[in-house]
Amino acid sequence: MSPAPMFQAALRRATGAIGTTPSPLRSGGPMAPSALRRLVLPAMQQPGRWWAGSGEQREDGPGSAWPAKARLPAALKPKPRESVDPSQLAMGEKPIVDLMQNYIWQKHEIEERLLDLRQHQPESFSDKCAHRAMYSLYKGFNWITGYQPENTPVRAIEWRLIVLESFAGVPGFMAAMFRHFRSLRLLKRDHGWIHTLLEEAENERMHLLVCMKMFKAGYITRLLVLAAQVFMTPWLGLLYVVHPRSVHRFVGYLEETACLTYANIIHQVQTPGTPLNEAWADLPAPALAKIYWKLPEDAMWVDALKCMFADEANHRDVNHTFATMKSDDPNPFVEKHAHDAMYAWRLEEEGRTTDVGCRETLGVKPAPK
Repeated sequence: MSPAPMFQAALRRATGAIGTTPSPLRSGGPMAPSALRRLVLPAMQQPGRWWAGSGEQREDGPGSAWPAKARLPAALKPKPRESVDPSQLAMGEKPIVDLMQNYIWQKHEIEERLLDLRQHQPESFSDKCAHRAMYSLYKGFNWITGYQPENTPVRAIEWRLIVLESFAGVPGFMAAMFRHFRSLRLLKRDHGWIHTLLEEAENERMHLLVCMKMFKAGYITRLLVLAAQVFMTPWLGLLYVVHPRSVHRFVGYLEETACLTYANIIHQVQTPGTPLNEAWADLPAPALAKIYWKLPEDAMWVDALKCMFADEANHRDVNHTFATMKSDDPNPFVEKHAHDAMYAWRLEEEGRTTDVGCRETLGVKPAPK
């Protein structure tokens, strides 16, 4: 639909309201339809784009930070949105709509985090309680899943990752929900926390979906997933109402254990002779992982595991930071989200990907073209 007919249709729908609405340009009288046409139609026909929050219009150019798709009369978008070519998806995969952009990791960033498995030392009474609760659950989880630091059975890792990621996606969404209701109830701003918490929840859910592309969940695994949500969610929700910092500290400790798990898995996959090396070293990454982390076409499954590890390290640091802040402090991670979205859009527009170096590490030859 061209701009002119669309404008005319909108004008006909709004004509009644226009006749009774005071004009911002001329006090004391309504804005005539002809005046509205002179004001709006030229802007809709010009090729430039409006920047939200300003009255100036700028042309596209090499230095422009906004995607060329964001032209009028399309709705303004605060940041680039993810678009996925259906041909990139696996057979039977449904289209992916509007992913919340995750950080795109590079090789040196992942290597730095693998060498720095930092762990927070509890200081306050609430920190010690959260630490003891988390690491008690961690030891019990290791026993239930049959996890061991060396020569871990492949099946034990598969259902461990499914249960871990299904539970890790709960706290971020729950905290975002409580902060959302708190903002509405108190009629106050949230200062950017909600977005970061929702990004964390979706990121953990994407980890789960990527894992489900590689292996299936049995009845026992599904039962553990259900039990984790049923028993842990009400407890965390009640604690978040009473003492939000303790929940963020608990999640920080949870992410520490996730980092330990992923670092150990990556080490075993890259160590010849281990069950994980034999089963996973030559596996390609699923299409969903390549799309989400902007991985190259020949990316390996261990590439996706490294990206998941780096995500968990980021969640660890974010939640330990939130645990030190007051509820009305501004979120220090807001600008990072805008940078993440812009960098991912640049990669997509330029047809580039990121490479975390796993083929070089494993000595795997590139697939023939």
